[in-house]
Amino acid sequence: MAREDVTRRIEAFPGHTSFWFEDLTTGEICASNAKEPMCAASVIKLTVMAELFRCFETGEIDRDLRLTVKDEDRVPICGVLTLMHTGMEVTPVDLCWLMIAISDNMATNLLIDLLGLENIQENNRRLGLEGVELNRKLFDGRPGYREKMNFITAESIGKLLEMIWKGELVSKQASKEMMEMLLAQQCTNKMPLFLGEGVVAHKTGEDEGITHDVGIVFARRPFIACFCNWKLEEGSEGRMNLLIGESTKALLDEQGGAPEEENA
Repeated sequence: MAREDVTRRIEAFPGHTSFWFEDLTTGEICASNAKEPMCAASVIKLTVMAELFRCFETGEIDRDLRLTVKDEDRVPICGVLTLMHTGMEVTPVDLCWLMIAISDNMATNLLIDLLGLENIQENNRRLGLEGVELNRKLFDGRPGYREKMNFITAESIGKLLEMIWKGELVSKQASKEMMEMLLAQQCTNKMPLFLGEGVVAHKTGEDEGITHDVGIVFARRPFIACFCNWKLEEGSEGRMNLLIGESTKALLDEQGGAPEEENA
């Protein structure tokens, strides 16, 4: 079976690797090292999105709130917001689209400031996301924060994606909107590498020795796949990205391929 071959290939790759697969039709699960906490990179942004939509639902945060781009909030790219002019106004919804679709770091930090780091982490606990920790903002150079890391596990992120799929993360409408954001992901060099457009709703994460991609794949029998890897050998991230792309295609084929386009 493709999932067993994928598991073997992931386990044989040098470094700390993990894999989570869930057939969303049957509930069948295949996993390897899926409980190991790994440095989160940008996958942690999914938890910021989850807390934001919870706050929209409760009315704690106004979707139309205006936030101002300030020089002191600028951080290194990924993204584009840090390149925008001082004084530009954005809404929390704008920031979430930037954070998910192009993995914008400045947008992420503005949302963490708005929501409160402890509130995001409390929501992680509320959702039962064991091993998932938001301990600092991105590129946080403040004393006491610089050395901290954010963590994820393939299993817990898989469960978060399952909630979105089932329409159970905050609400059916909120889950639908979050799914749309994940479908708009612009980083396509991993899970979608050998697939057509609109087949994967996903979020990537990368740094030196780290490359993740986690998402929902719209096969005839839809499934969740989470590839989370860190402490990889220097320069091997590209090979892992290729393996993630090949593995996703193999899993898609095993799950019946992509649904035919309507009226095709």
